[in-house]
Amino acid sequence: MLPYAILLPFSMDVWYQWILVYMYSITSGFLCVLFYTAVDILYYILTSHVCNHFTLLSFDLQYLTDGSLLRDIVIRHQYLLKLSEDLEDIFTAPNFFNVLVGSLEICALGFTLTFGGGIQILGVMLFLTSVLLQMYMMCWFGETLMRKSASVGKMAYFCNWHTMDKSSKKTILLIITRSNKEKYLTAYKFSIISYKCFTKIISTSWTYFTILRTLYTESE
Repeated sequence: MLPYAILLPFSMDVWYQWILVYMYSITSGFLCVLFYTAVDILYYILTSHVCNHFTLLSFDLQYLTDGSLLRDIVIRHQYLLKLSEDLEDIFTAPNFFNVLVGSLEICALGFTLTFGGGIQILGVMLFLTSVLLQMYMMCWFGETLMRKSASVGKMAYFCNWHTMDKSSKKTILLIITRSNKEKYLTAYKFSIISYKCFTKIISTSWTYFTILRTLYTESE
């Protein structure tokens, strides 16, 4: 018995043929999973990297005592804003794919759990858990980026700006104003990747599931 249902152009009458096909199936499955998760892992790493830099920038702003370091902080802030835009350009299409396919997968897996056989339940539940975890992680990192980028303005307000010169105060005000528009990632501009997006995915999947269940029940 092979790990996956596959079609072969030859029969497996000899034991070593079965071993070769079995090893090939295991290797192919591992490579498929690795390829599928590589984009998500890269998304997690790069987004967390940018979020950490926003955190460090907020820390430096919070404990800023004079305007001597403001120029460096402004340059770092502009660079991080550009990095956030680059993240959006790179991952907007993969995020859209994850949102679209994830909604359909949750619907299909929920339908299988409802009307499928008992043997399928464990595998389907594991698959459903992995899909929900993938959707949540994607939205969690998007939400974190929004909060970290917005926190720069808050920390700038809490620094000792009242003791600085007029030029430094204007620069602080500019940083606060710029941070009011938080950076975010989208699913091809259709939806902002955040906690609201996760609840929307669940809601959309439930709508699809309800329609599919109604059609299936009526056909019986």
